[in-house]
Amino acid sequence: MNFIHTADIHLGAAPDSTMTWATDRGTEIWDSFYKLLDETERSGADLLLIAGDLFHRQPLKRELKELNYRFSQLTHAKVVIVAGNHDYIGNQSFYKDFEWADNVVFFRKNHISYVYIQSLNLIVYGMSYDRQEITEAMYDSLKPMRRFRDGRPLPDGCRHILLAHGGDSSHIPINQEKLRQAGFDYIALGHIHKPWIDDRSPMAYAGALEPIDRNDEGPHGYIRGVLNESETKIDFVPFASRSYITLNVPVAPEMTMRQLAEQVKALMGQNGRQNMFQIAISGFRDVDFELDERMLMRLGRVLAVHDHSVPDYDFQRIYDENKDNIIGMYIRHISEMEISDDLKAKALCYGMKAFYQTK
Repeated sequence: MNFIHTADIHLGAAPDSTMTWATDRGTEIWDSFYKLLDETERSGADLLLIAGDLFHRQPLKRELKELNYRFSQLTHAKVVIVAGNHDYIGNQSFYKDFEWADNVVFFRKNHISYVYIQSLNLIVYGMSYDRQEITEAMYDSLKPMRRFRDGRPLPDGCRHILLAHGGDSSHIPINQEKLRQAGFDYIALGHIHKPWIDDRSPMAYAGALEPIDRNDEGPHGYIRGVLNESETKIDFVPFASRSYITLNVPVAPEMTMRQLAEQVKALMGQNGRQNMFQIAISGFRDVDFELDERMLMRLGRVLAVHDHSVPDYDFQRIYDENKDNIIGMYIRHISEMEISDDLKAKALCYGMKAFYQTK
């Protein structure tokens, strides 16, 4: 049996809402998920697992209809979904009574239940959020069932998958060691946006399909798996159209603003100009150097510029010229403090800047 495991799609999200490309990013999230459905069909996958937060908020009815139509066009795959903490099933949620296509299983209950998919000889266990926060450890004592609840024995070779959303103290805490020992053939997790594959058991976080905010750095995609009679094999497939990247850019005292901008532009080209960047500037700059953040912001999809550089003051010369005044006293006091050299450098630079501005 071949399967695809995804999570944290966050349809309806509008990342970088204050930026000019925000509308495009919201559309790209929908497009990326539809491309994944195309890949599900193309690959002939038997099962598509969606481990929560399919939507970024309560879905609209027209959105569910559109999505359901796309699911119904899958000619081979079964789709199994749980609602997460973002798209939880509230009192007014359209999830509550929406009629899904025949190939879709949506777990509506707020406690763990199961579905037996006869064509795959597979039991999938899951539950949906009915509120934004659930602090109970819902999965810690869960184990694969040995018989159906009506007492009938399970068919020979029946496999067991847990579909779960959570992993922190406010969103269903997960004891990974207990799940490792539970005996599931695969544990498909959602909620944590960074992909992670356990090296001791068939358990994984798919991570977000697309990065949702500037903290979602690193690769994003989905889990591809094969579940056969003897083992489960999984691997991570990068899939996102864009990434968030922090560029660490060193500045030197001899550099001009134009030279710095050219260096940033070159680094953006090396890292893919389609991506979104935060620029972190470090090192020592000329005392008279003035950072033009707007020049850097115009170079591409730049979210923010963080200036960690410091003026290249000659503190020994300044001290020698000011031993007997307040500037010399300040340099001597900071130099004698029991703090890191980095903090000393920053304190000295900020102090000099204040003194010279006052002058």
